[in-house]
Amino acid sequence: MDFLKDKVAGSWYGMAVGDAMGLAAKSIKPETVRQLFGAMDSFKDVRPFIGKGIKRFTMQGLYGGLTQSSLVIADCLLKNKKGGVSEISQLLLKLSAGGPEHYFGVYRRPEKGFYKSICALKEKPPRAVEHDQADAAFLTMGIPAGIIHRDRPEAGIRLNVDIGLLLSRNLCEVTGLALTGYLASRFLSLELGNAEGPVAEAEQILTDAEEFCQKVETRFRETAPGLWDETAESARGMLGQTLEGLRKRWNVGLDELLEWVCQNASDWHKTSVTSPAQGYVLTLLPLCLILVLREGRGFDSSLTGGLNMGKAADKVGVLVGAWSGAIYGWQGIPESWRSGLVNGKEVRLRAEGLFSRRFPKGAKDIYEMELGLTSKEFEVGKKYFQKTSTKFTRPTPRPMLSWEDDSAGEPVIPEKSDAASWRKFHKDKSRMKKDRRKHLKENDDDD
Repeated sequence: MDFLKDKVAGSWYGMAVGDAMGLAAKSIKPETVRQLFGAMDSFKDVRPFIGKGIKRFTMQGLYGGLTQSSLVIADCLLKNKKGGVSEISQLLLKLSAGGPEHYFGVYRRPEKGFYKSICALKEKPPRAVEHDQADAAFLTMGIPAGIIHRDRPEAGIRLNVDIGLLLSRNLCEVTGLALTGYLASRFLSLELGNAEGPVAEAEQILTDAEEFCQKVETRFRETAPGLWDETAESARGMLGQTLEGLRKRWNVGLDELLEWVCQNASDWHKTSVTSPAQGYVLTLLPLCLILVLREGRGFDSSLTGGLNMGKAADKVGVLVGAWSGAIYGWQGIPESWRSGLVNGKEVRLRAEGLFSRRFPKGAKDIYEMELGLTSKEFEVGKKYFQKTSTKFTRPTPRPMLSWEDDSAGEPVIPEKSDAASWRKFHKDKSRMKKDRRKHLKENDDDD
Protein backbone atom coordinates (compact mmCIF):
# COMPACT_ATOMS: atom_id res chain seq x y z
CA MET A 1 0.00 0.00 0.00
CA ASP A 2 1.07 3.56 -0.76
CA PHE A 3 2.81 5.13 2.27
CA LEU A 4 0.49 8.14 2.51
CA LYS A 5 -2.63 6.10 1.73
CA ASP A 6 -1.77 3.72 4.56
CA LYS A 7 -1.38 6.61 6.98
CA VAL A 8 -4.64 8.31 5.93
CA ALA A 9 -6.43 4.98 6.39
CA GLY A 10 -4.73 4.60 9.77
CA SER A 11 -5.88 8.03 10.93
CA TRP A 12 -9.49 7.65 9.86
CA TYR A 13 -9.86 4.03 10.94
CA GLY A 14 -7.98 4.72 14.16
CA MET A 15 -10.47 7.45 15.02
CA ALA A 16 -13.39 5.00 14.78
CA VAL A 17 -11.50 2.29 16.69
CA GLY A 18 -10.67 4.72 19.51
CA ASP A 19 -14.27 5.88 19.68
CA ALA A 20 -15.69 2.36 19.82
CA MET A 21 -13.23 1.22 22.48
CA GLY A 22 -13.58 4.41 24.52
CA LEU A 23 -17.38 4.26 24.80
CA ALA A 24 -17.10 1.29 27.17
CA ALA A 25 -15.02 3.34 29.63
CA LYS A 26 -16.88 6.62 29.20
CA SER A 27 -17.82 8.48 32.39
CA ILE A 28 -16.23 6.01 34.80
CA LYS A 29 -13.23 6.44 37.08
CA PRO A 30 -9.83 4.88 36.30
CA GLU A 31 -10.10 2.56 39.28
CA THR A 32 -13.49 1.36 38.01
CA VAL A 33 -11.96 0.73 34.59
CA ARG A 34 -9.33 -1.48 36.22
CA GLN A 35 -11.90 -3.27 38.36
CA LEU A 36 -14.26 -4.06 35.48
CA PHE A 37 -11.98 -4.53 32.50
CA GLY A 38 -8.41 -4.79 33.78
CA ALA A 39 -7.11 -2.69 30.89
CA MET A 40 -8.78 -1.11 27.87
CA ASP A 41 -6.86 -3.21 25.40
CA SER A 42 -9.78 -4.55 23.34
CA PHE A 43 -13.43 -3.91 22.47
CA LYS A 44 -15.28 -4.60 25.71
CA ASP A 45 -18.70 -6.16 26.21
CA VAL A 46 -20.43 -3.92 28.77
CA ARG A 47 -23.52 -6.10 29.29
CA PRO A 48 -22.23 -7.97 32.37
CA PHE A 49 -21.49 -4.66 34.08
CA ILE A 50 -24.65 -2.64 33.45
CA GLY A 51 -25.78 -1.39 36.84
CA LYS A 52 -22.39 -2.33 38.32
CA GLY A 53 -20.46 0.76 37.23
CA ILE A 54 -21.75 0.98 33.63
CA LYS A 55 -24.95 2.99 33.28
CA ARG A 56 -25.79 2.63 29.60
CA PHE A 57 -25.55 -0.08 26.98
CA THR A 58 -23.26 0.32 23.97
CA MET A 59 -22.76 -2.38 21.38
CA GLN A 60 -19.34 -3.99 21.43
CA GLY A 61 -17.11 -2.65 18.65
CA LEU A 62 -19.53 0.03 17.42
CA TYR A 63 -18.44 3.68 17.26
CA GLY A 64 -20.65 6.51 18.52
CA GLY A 65 -21.76 10.04 17.79
CA LEU A 66 -18.26 11.54 17.59
CA THR A 67 -17.32 9.37 14.63
CA GLN A 68 -20.80 9.68 13.11
CA SER A 69 -20.56 13.49 12.99
CA SER A 70 -17.12 13.22 11.37
CA LEU A 71 -18.53 10.82 8.78
CA VAL A 72 -21.19 13.42 7.95
CA ILE A 73 -18.51 16.06 7.32
CA ALA A 74 -16.45 13.66 5.20
CA ASP A 75 -19.39 12.58 3.04
CA CYS A 76 -20.44 16.19 2.38
CA LEU A 77 -16.93 17.34 1.45
CA LEU A 78 -16.23 14.33 -0.76
CA LYS A 79 -19.54 14.51 -2.63
CA ASN A 80 -19.37 18.24 -3.28
CA LYS A 81 -15.91 19.81 -3.21
CA LYS A 82 -17.42 23.28 -3.57
CA GLY A 83 -20.10 22.66 -0.98
CA GLY A 84 -20.09 24.45 2.31
CA VAL A 85 -21.71 24.40 5.69
CA SER A 86 -25.22 24.48 4.22
CA GLU A 87 -24.91 20.90 2.94
CA ILE A 88 -23.24 19.85 6.19
CA SER A 89 -26.05 21.41 8.21
CA GLN A 90 -28.70 19.59 6.18
CA LEU A 91 -27.03 16.20 6.56
CA LEU A 92 -26.44 16.69 10.29
CA LEU A 93 -30.14 17.45 10.61
CA LYS A 94 -31.13 14.43 8.53
CA LEU A 95 -29.36 12.07 10.91
CA SER A 96 -31.21 13.62 13.87
CA ALA A 97 -34.57 12.31 12.60
CA GLY A 98 -36.01 8.82 12.78
CA GLY A 99 -34.12 6.16 14.67
CA PRO A 100 -35.29 3.90 17.49
CA GLU A 101 -36.51 4.91 20.92
CA HIS A 102 -33.93 6.36 23.35
CA TYR A 103 -31.81 7.84 20.53
CA PHE A 104 -31.41 11.29 19.00
CA GLY A 105 -32.37 10.22 15.51
CA VAL A 106 -29.66 7.77 14.50
CA TYR A 107 -26.92 9.41 16.59
CA ARG A 108 -25.48 7.16 19.30
CA ARG A 109 -24.70 8.76 22.67
CA PRO A 110 -24.26 12.38 21.56
CA GLU A 111 -23.61 14.92 24.28
CA LYS A 112 -26.02 17.58 25.43
CA GLY A 113 -24.10 20.34 23.65
CA PHE A 114 -24.29 18.50 20.33
CA TYR A 115 -28.01 17.91 20.79
CA LYS A 116 -28.71 21.58 21.47
CA SER A 117 -26.61 22.80 18.54
CA ILE A 118 -28.34 20.44 16.10
CA CYS A 119 -31.76 21.45 17.43
CA ALA A 120 -30.85 25.09 16.78
CA LEU A 121 -30.32 24.21 13.11
CA LYS A 122 -33.88 22.86 12.86
CA GLU A 123 -35.49 26.26 13.19
CA LYS A 124 -36.22 28.38 10.15
CA PRO A 125 -34.20 30.47 9.96
CA PRO A 126 -31.66 28.55 12.07
CA ARG A 127 -31.40 29.87 15.61
CA ALA A 128 -28.10 31.49 16.56
CA VAL A 129 -25.85 28.82 18.03
CA GLU A 130 -25.82 28.93 21.83
CA HIS A 131 -23.01 26.50 22.65
CA ASP A 132 -20.34 28.55 24.42
CA GLN A 133 -18.24 25.96 26.24
CA ALA A 134 -14.82 24.57 25.45
CA ASP A 135 -15.93 21.03 26.32
CA ALA A 136 -14.41 19.28 23.29
CA ALA A 137 -17.84 18.36 21.92
CA PHE A 138 -16.94 18.98 18.28
CA LEU A 139 -13.16 18.48 18.00
CA THR A 140 -13.21 15.41 15.74
CA MET A 141 -15.34 17.21 13.16
CA GLY A 142 -12.18 19.03 12.09
CA ILE A 143 -10.42 15.83 10.97
CA PRO A 144 -12.02 15.39 7.49
CA ALA A 145 -11.13 18.90 6.27
CA GLY A 146 -7.67 18.57 7.82
CA ILE A 147 -6.94 15.38 5.87
CA ILE A 148 -8.52 16.53 2.61
CA HIS A 149 -6.59 19.83 2.74
CA ARG A 150 -3.41 18.23 4.10
CA ASP A 151 -1.27 20.20 1.65
CA ARG A 152 -3.43 23.34 1.84
CA PRO A 153 -3.57 24.29 5.53
CA GLU A 154 -5.05 27.74 4.87
CA ALA A 155 -8.01 26.16 3.07
CA GLY A 156 -8.39 23.78 5.99
CA ILE A 157 -8.49 26.71 8.42
CA ARG A 158 -11.20 28.54 6.48
CA LEU A 159 -13.39 25.45 6.18
CA ASN A 160 -12.96 24.28 9.76
CA VAL A 161 -13.68 27.72 11.22
CA ASP A 162 -16.94 27.73 9.25
CA ILE A 163 -17.77 24.22 10.49
CA GLY A 164 -16.92 25.18 14.06
CA LEU A 165 -19.09 28.31 13.97
CA LEU A 166 -21.99 26.24 12.69
CA LEU A 167 -22.11 24.46 16.06
CA SER A 168 -20.28 26.61 18.63
CA ARG A 169 -19.68 30.26 19.42
CA ASN A 170 -16.75 29.44 21.72
CA LEU A 171 -13.36 30.62 20.43
CA CYS A 172 -11.38 27.87 22.17
CA GLU A 173 -13.75 25.14 20.92
CA VAL A 174 -13.57 26.35 17.31
CA THR A 175 -9.78 26.72 17.51
CA GLY A 176 -9.49 23.22 18.97
CA LEU A 177 -11.63 21.77 16.17
CA ALA A 178 -9.37 23.29 13.52
CA LEU A 179 -6.22 22.26 15.42
CA THR A 180 -7.40 18.64 15.67
CA GLY A 181 -7.68 18.46 11.89
CA TYR A 182 -4.34 20.20 11.35
CA LEU A 183 -2.49 17.82 13.67
CA ALA A 184 -4.01 14.79 11.92
CA SER A 185 -2.59 16.09 8.63
CA ARG A 186 0.70 17.13 10.28
CA PHE A 187 1.28 13.63 11.64
CA LEU A 188 0.80 12.13 8.19
CA SER A 189 4.22 13.47 7.21
CA LEU A 190 6.06 11.94 10.19
CA GLU A 191 8.38 9.07 9.43
CA LEU A 192 9.38 7.21 12.56
CA GLY A 193 12.59 5.32 12.34
CA ASN A 194 12.11 3.94 15.83
CA ALA A 195 8.67 3.48 17.34
CA GLU A 196 10.15 2.53 20.71
CA GLY A 197 10.69 6.08 21.91
CA PRO A 198 9.18 9.56 21.94
CA VAL A 199 8.69 11.44 18.69
CA ALA A 200 11.84 13.48 18.13
CA GLU A 201 9.99 16.34 16.40
CA ALA A 202 7.53 16.76 19.27
CA GLU A 203 8.61 20.21 20.45
CA GLN A 204 8.70 21.54 16.89
CA ILE A 205 5.20 20.18 16.34
CA LEU A 206 4.02 22.04 19.45
CA THR A 207 5.62 25.24 18.19
CA ASP A 208 3.88 24.82 14.83
CA ALA A 209 0.60 24.17 16.63
CA GLU A 210 0.95 27.41 18.60
CA GLU A 211 1.38 29.39 15.37
CA PHE A 212 -1.54 27.55 13.82
CA CYS A 213 -3.83 28.58 16.70
CA GLN A 214 -2.95 32.22 16.07
CA LYS A 215 -3.96 31.85 12.41
CA VAL A 216 -7.25 30.24 13.40
CA GLU A 217 -8.07 33.05 15.80
CA THR A 218 -7.34 35.59 13.08
CA ARG A 219 -9.74 33.78 10.78
CA PHE A 220 -12.34 33.59 13.58
CA ARG A 221 -12.09 37.36 14.08
CA GLU A 222 -12.53 37.99 10.34
CA THR A 223 -15.42 35.55 9.95
CA ALA A 224 -17.37 36.37 13.13
CA PRO A 225 -16.33 39.84 14.34
CA GLY A 226 -19.38 40.05 16.61
CA LEU A 227 -18.48 36.83 18.44
CA TRP A 228 -14.86 37.94 18.63
CA ASP A 229 -15.91 41.16 20.36
CA GLU A 230 -18.06 39.15 22.78
CA THR A 231 -15.11 36.93 23.67
CA ALA A 232 -13.37 38.22 26.79
CA GLU A 233 -9.86 39.43 26.09
CA SER A 234 -8.59 37.10 28.79
CA ALA A 235 -10.08 34.12 26.88
CA ARG A 236 -8.30 34.94 23.64
CA GLY A 237 -5.25 32.85 22.93
CA MET A 238 -5.92 30.36 25.72
CA LEU A 239 -5.26 27.28 23.57
CA GLY A 240 -2.07 28.68 22.04
CA GLN A 241 -0.77 29.70 25.47
CA THR A 242 -1.64 26.25 26.82
CA LEU A 243 0.41 24.63 24.06
CA GLU A 244 3.29 26.99 24.81
CA GLY A 245 3.17 26.01 28.48
CA LEU A 246 3.10 22.34 27.53
CA ARG A 247 6.13 22.76 25.27
CA LYS A 248 8.15 24.50 27.99
CA ARG A 249 7.43 21.65 30.44
CA TRP A 250 7.73 18.85 27.90
CA ASN A 251 10.67 17.09 29.55
CA VAL A 252 9.46 17.06 33.16
CA GLY A 253 8.12 13.91 34.81
CA LEU A 254 4.78 12.54 33.64
CA ASP A 255 2.96 13.02 36.94
CA GLU A 256 4.18 16.62 37.16
CA LEU A 257 3.18 17.30 33.56
CA LEU A 258 -0.33 15.89 33.99
CA GLU A 259 -0.74 17.83 37.23
CA TRP A 260 0.13 21.01 35.33
CA VAL A 261 -2.44 20.15 32.63
CA CYS A 262 -5.15 19.98 35.30
CA GLN A 263 -4.02 23.16 37.05
CA ASN A 264 -3.77 25.08 33.79
CA ALA A 265 -7.32 24.09 32.81
CA SER A 266 -8.57 24.96 36.30
CA ASP A 267 -7.03 28.44 36.08
CA TRP A 268 -8.47 29.19 32.64
CA HIS A 269 -11.94 27.75 33.29
CA LYS A 270 -12.22 28.96 36.89
CA THR A 271 -13.29 25.51 38.06
CA SER A 272 -11.70 22.49 39.69
CA VAL A 273 -10.24 20.09 37.13
CA THR A 274 -8.91 16.95 38.81
CA SER A 275 -8.20 14.68 35.84
CA PRO A 276 -6.52 15.37 32.48
CA ALA A 277 -9.15 13.08 30.91
CA GLN A 278 -12.02 15.42 31.83
CA GLY A 279 -14.00 16.78 28.90
CA TYR A 280 -12.29 20.12 28.20
CA VAL A 281 -10.34 21.30 25.18
CA LEU A 282 -7.55 22.47 27.51
CA THR A 283 -7.22 19.03 29.12
CA LEU A 284 -7.85 16.60 26.28
CA LEU A 285 -5.69 18.17 23.58
CA PRO A 286 -2.57 18.39 25.81
CA LEU A 287 -3.22 14.92 27.27
CA CYS A 288 -3.56 13.30 23.86
CA LEU A 289 -0.45 15.06 22.56
CA ILE A 290 1.45 13.68 25.55
CA LEU A 291 0.13 10.17 24.93
CA VAL A 292 0.86 10.22 21.21
CA LEU A 293 4.17 12.11 21.03
CA ARG A 294 5.82 11.27 24.34
CA GLU A 295 4.41 8.29 26.19
CA GLY A 296 3.20 6.08 23.37
CA ARG A 297 5.22 3.24 21.93
CA GLY A 298 2.95 2.45 19.02
CA PHE A 299 -0.75 2.79 18.27
CA ASP A 300 -1.90 0.23 20.84
CA SER A 301 0.06 1.55 23.81
CA SER A 302 -0.90 5.17 23.10
CA LEU A 303 -4.61 4.34 22.90
CA THR A 304 -4.72 1.92 25.83
CA GLY A 305 -2.87 4.40 28.06
CA GLY A 306 -5.50 7.05 27.39
CA LEU A 307 -8.56 4.83 27.67
CA ASN A 308 -7.41 3.45 31.01
CA MET A 309 -8.06 6.93 32.45
CA GLY A 310 -11.82 6.63 31.88
CA LYS A 311 -13.75 9.94 32.17
CA ALA A 312 -14.11 11.34 28.62
CA ALA A 313 -12.65 8.12 27.24
CA ASP A 314 -14.53 8.33 23.94
CA LYS A 315 -13.06 11.80 23.22
CA VAL A 316 -9.60 10.63 24.22
CA GLY A 317 -10.11 7.59 22.00
CA VAL A 318 -10.99 9.52 18.83
CA LEU A 319 -8.13 12.00 19.26
CA VAL A 320 -5.45 9.46 20.12
CA GLY A 321 -6.82 7.05 17.51
CA ALA A 322 -6.78 9.64 14.73
CA TRP A 323 -3.34 11.04 15.59
CA SER A 324 -1.62 7.74 16.36
CA GLY A 325 -3.19 6.23 13.27
CA ALA A 326 -1.73 9.06 11.20
CA ILE A 327 1.71 8.34 12.65
CA TYR A 328 1.76 4.53 12.59
CA GLY A 329 -0.62 3.91 9.70
CA TRP A 330 -3.21 1.24 9.00
CA GLN A 331 -0.65 -1.50 9.51
CA GLY A 332 0.17 -0.12 12.94
CA ILE A 333 -3.34 -0.83 14.25
CA PRO A 334 -3.53 -4.34 15.79
CA GLU A 335 -5.29 -6.74 13.44
CA SER A 336 -7.81 -7.81 16.11
CA TRP A 337 -8.84 -4.17 16.49
CA ARG A 338 -9.16 -3.66 12.74
CA SER A 339 -11.35 -6.75 12.34
CA GLY A 340 -13.35 -6.10 15.52
CA LEU A 341 -14.65 -2.69 14.44
CA VAL A 342 -18.32 -2.88 13.45
CA ASN A 343 -18.90 -1.39 9.96
CA GLY A 344 -15.16 -1.38 9.36
CA LYS A 345 -15.57 -1.87 5.61
CA GLU A 346 -17.50 1.39 5.18
CA VAL A 347 -15.12 3.28 7.45
CA ARG A 348 -12.22 2.05 5.36
CA LEU A 349 -13.98 3.10 2.14
CA ARG A 350 -14.30 6.65 3.49
CA ALA A 351 -10.61 6.62 4.37
CA GLU A 352 -9.76 5.76 0.77
CA GLY A 353 -12.06 8.60 -0.32
CA LEU A 354 -10.24 11.07 1.94
CA PHE A 355 -6.96 9.99 0.38
CA SER A 356 -8.18 10.34 -3.21
CA ARG A 357 -10.44 13.32 -2.37
CA ARG A 358 -13.34 11.57 -4.13
CA PHE A 359 -16.42 9.93 -2.69
CA PRO A 360 -15.77 6.18 -2.90
CA LYS A 361 -17.77 4.11 -5.38
CA GLY A 362 -20.05 1.60 -3.74
CA ALA A 363 -20.16 3.38 -0.37
CA LYS A 364 -23.52 3.15 1.39
CA ASP A 365 -25.80 6.12 1.97
CA ILE A 366 -24.78 7.44 5.38
CA TYR A 367 -28.30 7.85 6.75
CA GLU A 368 -29.43 4.35 5.81
CA MET A 369 -26.12 2.97 7.03
CA GLU A 370 -26.27 4.62 10.44
CA LEU A 371 -29.99 3.94 10.87
CA GLY A 372 -29.28 0.25 10.38
CA LEU A 373 -26.42 0.29 12.89
CA THR A 374 -28.35 2.22 15.52
CA SER A 375 -31.39 -0.05 15.11
CA LYS A 376 -29.12 -3.09 15.48
CA GLU A 377 -27.62 -1.68 18.68
CA PHE A 378 -31.10 -1.07 20.04
CA GLU A 379 -32.24 -4.61 19.23
CA VAL A 380 -29.14 -6.17 20.78
CA GLY A 381 -29.40 -4.15 23.97
CA LYS A 382 -33.09 -3.20 24.27
CA LYS A 383 -33.55 -5.02 27.54
CA TYR A 384 -30.94 -2.72 29.06
CA PHE A 385 -32.70 0.49 28.02
CA GLN A 386 -35.08 2.22 30.39
CA LYS A 387 -38.55 0.89 29.78
CA THR A 388 -41.49 3.21 29.31
CA SER A 389 -44.86 2.21 30.73
CA THR A 390 -47.09 0.55 28.14
CA LYS A 391 -49.96 -0.28 30.55
CA PHE A 392 -53.24 1.27 29.47
CA THR A 393 -56.54 1.00 31.28
CA ARG A 394 -59.54 1.78 29.13
CA PRO A 395 -62.10 3.82 31.05
CA THR A 396 -65.54 2.25 31.53
CA PRO A 397 -68.09 3.98 29.33
CA ARG A 398 -70.69 5.88 31.30
CA PRO A 399 -74.33 6.05 30.14
CA MET A 400 -75.69 9.53 29.58
CA LEU A 401 -77.74 10.80 32.46
CA SER A 402 -81.18 12.27 32.07
CA TRP A 403 -80.18 15.90 32.52
CA GLU A 404 -77.27 15.75 30.08
CA ASP A 405 -77.68 17.18 26.64
CA ASP A 406 -76.42 14.78 23.97
CA SER A 407 -75.06 17.64 21.90
CA ALA A 408 -73.42 19.44 24.78
CA GLY A 409 -69.86 19.05 25.93
CA GLU A 410 -69.24 18.31 29.58
CA PRO A 411 -72.15 17.05 31.78
CA VAL A 412 -73.70 19.54 34.16
CA ILE A 413 -74.19 18.44 37.77
CA PRO A 414 -77.27 20.11 39.22
CA GLU A 415 -77.03 22.54 42.10
CA LYS A 416 -78.18 21.30 45.52
CA SER A 417 -80.57 24.23 45.70
CA ASP A 418 -82.53 22.67 42.84
CA ALA A 419 -84.12 19.96 44.96
CA ALA A 420 -86.01 18.22 42.15
CA SER A 421 -82.95 17.93 39.88
CA TRP A 422 -80.74 16.87 42.77
CA ARG A 423 -83.13 14.01 43.66
CA LYS A 424 -83.28 13.01 40.00
CA PHE A 425 -79.42 12.97 39.89
CA HIS A 426 -79.11 10.52 42.78
CA LYS A 427 -81.97 8.37 41.49
CA ASP A 428 -80.19 7.95 38.17
CA LYS A 429 -76.90 7.13 39.90
CA SER A 430 -78.58 4.38 41.92
CA ARG A 431 -80.23 2.94 38.82
CA MET A 432 -76.87 2.89 37.00
CA LYS A 433 -75.20 0.99 39.86
CA LYS A 434 -77.96 -1.65 39.84
CA ASP A 435 -77.68 -2.06 36.06
CA ARG A 436 -73.91 -2.43 36.32
CA ARG A 437 -74.20 -5.11 39.04
CA LYS A 438 -76.81 -7.00 37.03
CA HIS A 439 -74.65 -6.88 33.93
CA LEU A 440 -71.60 -8.20 35.80
CA LYS A 441 -73.67 -11.04 37.34
CA GLU A 442 -74.99 -12.08 33.95
CA ASN A 443 -71.46 -12.21 32.57
CA ASP A 444 -70.32 -14.36 35.51
CA ASP A 445 -73.19 -16.77 34.90
CA ASP A 446 -72.26 -17.03 31.22
CA ASP A 447 -68.73 -18.03 32.15
